Amino acid sequence: MEQTSRRQGTRKIASLGLAAWVLLLPIALVSFGIWQTQRAAETLEHARRSSVELSTTLAQVKNIAASNPTAILTFQGAGEPTSLAALVAVSQIEEALSQANEELEISQIRRPLVWGTIGGAVLAFFGGAVGLMAAGISGIRARASQRQLITSFQRLRSLLPFILATVVIGFSIGVISATLFEAVSMGLWADFTTGSAKLFAVAVVLAVIAAYSAFMALRGLKDVFALFTPEPLVAAGRVIEETQAPELWRFVRSLAGRQHALLPDTIIVGLGQGFFVTESQLRLWPEDRLVTGRSLYLPAAYLDLLDQAEIAAIIGHELAHFSGEDTTYSQQFTPIYAGLWRALAALGRADGGRFVLYPAVKLGFHAMQRFDHAVAHWSRLREFDADRSGSLLATPADAASALIRTGIIAPAVAYVLQRAYAGSDDTTSDDAWPDLVAQTTELVTTNGWSDPMPLLGDRQPHPTDSHPPTIQRISALGAEIGDDLLRRAMRQPQPGARSFADDLFSDWAGLCRLLSKDFIDDARMMRDRRREVLEKVVAGASQETVVYDNVKPMIWTMVIVAMIFAGFGLTVVFLSGQLGLGYDEFAQSLIAAITAVGAVTSLLYAAFLYRGAARPLMVLTPDGLLASRLDRPIAWTGVAGYAVYASSRFALRLWLNQDASLPKKDWRAIYSKIDRRQRIVTLGAPGIKGMKAADFSALVGRYHEAAYAREELAAAMPHPLPRDTSAGEIDGKPEQQ
Repeated sequence: MEQTSRRQGTRKIASLGLAAWVLLLPIALVSFGIWQTQRAAETLEHARRSSVELSTTLAQVKNIAASNPTAILTFQGAGEPTSLAALVAVSQIEEALSQANEELEISQIRRPLVWGTIGGAVLAFFGGAVGLMAAGISGIRARASQRQLITSFQRLRSLLPFILATVVIGFSIGVISATLFEAVSMGLWADFTTGSAKLFAVAVVLAVIAAYSAFMALRGLKDVFALFTPEPLVAAGRVIEETQAPELWRFVRSLAGRQHALLPDTIIVGLGQGFFVTESQLRLWPEDRLVTGRSLYLPAAYLDLLDQAEIAAIIGHELAHFSGEDTTYSQQFTPIYAGLWRALAALGRADGGRFVLYPAVKLGFHAMQRFDHAVAHWSRLREFDADRSGSLLATPADAASALIRTGIIAPAVAYVLQRAYAGSDDTTSDDAWPDLVAQTTELVTTNGWSDPMPLLGDRQPHPTDSHPPTIQRISALGAEIGDDLLRRAMRQPQPGARSFADDLFSDWAGLCRLLSKDFIDDARMMRDRRREVLEKVVAGASQETVVYDNVKPMIWTMVIVAMIFAGFGLTVVFLSGQLGLGYDEFAQSLIAAITAVGAVTSLLYAAFLYRGAARPLMVLTPDGLLASRLDRPIAWTGVAGYAVYASSRFALRLWLNQDASLPKKDWRAIYSKIDRRQRIVTLGAPGIKGMKAADFSALVGRYHEAAYAREELAAAMPHPLPRDTSAGEIDGKPEQQ
């Protein structure tokens, strides 16, 4: 109940956020544009009136100045009356008229911008409103039928790029126009100072950034939406020709005929977890083979542990997806739907500060989420229908047993494949490849099965969609999870007994070894690549790096402060009369003493800093960090995370693991701190000599990553890596290891 309320609260917050970006923000921009319209009209009218009045006044004053240049004229302004000679008045009125005409030009230039603000905001609002309505209507219609889901999605798919482009263009025009309006308005300020000029430049830069962002957003929108074309699925396995497994093809053909389902064009067997069918393109490794048409994928380890009735129920379930509307669904909807999700995700990542794209991204995700509920609904019904169809080829009990047994097989398969991937079963002899399928069967024969009850809430693995929980699928079959069903699903493989898979393939053991070889070869290649990366990381931090405190600026600061103290003291002593202290010897002595103490103290602190500058602040070694104010080094592998701060002072903050030992700091380390409760070590300093904070952070990161890379390499190799074990030196003495 609490989780439901929390989810509802999250949905409400998300809905409010969407409405704020897609609807309220354009409305706010429209309101801002209306305010700009009022300001523009008032300014334009004032500029026109001022221009006319000043032109009339100028003509009158010029006539007076022509007849009597020395005449004194009195002008009534906003304040007190002003009296000026006629010639002087002509000059000032001409200057005022020039400024009024300039304001009139600015007002005429900026007036059209308000319509850009309002028009762009209205366009963005229209695009957002249409997008919300289209998404809502499409989502509702998609629940009517599976065919309507496909139709509605295809319409939205065609419409969505134009809707998002409308939102981006409208929002961009509105933001750019509003920014330029305010930038131009600064020319009307009476006190246009240097600071005003800077604000003007900032506003223009913001407008340029908005224009560039709009251009990049539209180009990204065009490029990204090309990504929703279906991409081939990637799987590991081998295509099984009918000559390799005639009984398998005969078995599948019989099941398809009994169901009146289409026969798969290709049957693939691999070590992946889960049965599935697809009509999308499928790229198989290690052959890098592109498979088209209807494909049926069979996991070898499952085939070896299921009986004939269970395999018939599962394959019947998968073949049911090749009948009726499922074929259209899998061809026309599933790959494009997944591709459009990828496109929107890429669009969101491409945002990268282009704020004009953000409302469109929010709207795009909302539109897709409206389909998610319908997709989940029809996917659920499709799976239930396929389960019923598969159970007709055996019995509901067989289908239920297959569901439970595939769930408990999965952990055993994962365990064996993980061990093989880690290299525990690797071999250098091509004729002695381990059989990972046989190892899986041997594992469950020896150790038995895990408890199936926690697995009943799991969903069967599938490369393109999510199945309903297993317990719901069993319930929909009308089967009861009782002792008989669990006993059948958890039966132990009989040692030495042939599995049904042996009857389906001409050389089942040979195929399993080939699949195992493919997997181990790929694992070896991935490990080699990983090892190369790790070795490169280790090589990047194989030597010691000594860093020193950047005390030079502070030393000079103290020297300057000492000179200021000394200068002030000497001034008081030798110029006391001029300062009014000629007869106050006590005041002279007190000021001289204070300034002398200040100068000496500053010089002593500068000398202290100079003396300490020769001592390393930190030594970064491949093993750990040695700090001059800590009693012991900090191993890099004991550091869970780190951060470098540089505001008023420099600080390196280290978060230590629970098993890492906490050091103690020297009492002189006034800028360092040890938080034993949070297990945080903070090392403070004025700065790092010859290095910016970002550079030092990157340096620490290299040593930190290299230590973990060295540890991973050491665990993967029979002998530890050679490394420099020499101790770093702190304060001129070897540090104890």
